[in-house]
Amino acid sequence: MAEETKSNEKKAKKRTNKLTNARIKKEIEFLTPMFAGIDDEDKKSLVNSLVEEAAFLKVACFQAKEELKKEGLTTETVNASQKFVKAHPSATIYEKYSRQYTAIIHTLIEYLPPKEKKNISRLAALRNG
Repeated sequence: MAEETKSNEKKAKKRTNKLTNARIKKEIEFLTPMFAGIDDEDKKSLVNSLVEEAAFLKVACFQAKEELKKEGLTTETVNASQKFVKAHPSATIYEKYSRQYTAIIHTLIEYLPPKEKKNISRLAALRNG
């Protein structure tokens, strides 16, 4: 049993942490310009907090997904003389966070400002009817 603990510790050391502030900040910088047209300060603060949460969840899902690719969907647990195969903890995390991320993105879509009308070429106007 001591051997298994040592091998688990080695596995934990090999994991790279993709959940970094730099990655989260990069995702925030990607999402924020989409909501620059919001004038109401209350809506803007709400959108900013949702953007920060969405950025965190996206990076966390990315890390969980990478771990699942490397380690597989299941893991073997040893309890005394019994062995159990169960879902990898990252699978649970990925499922939970991806649901939250999807809900937040749907909420953010509702707050997207209307796009400014662009000059439409004659051909595009004819094509669109």
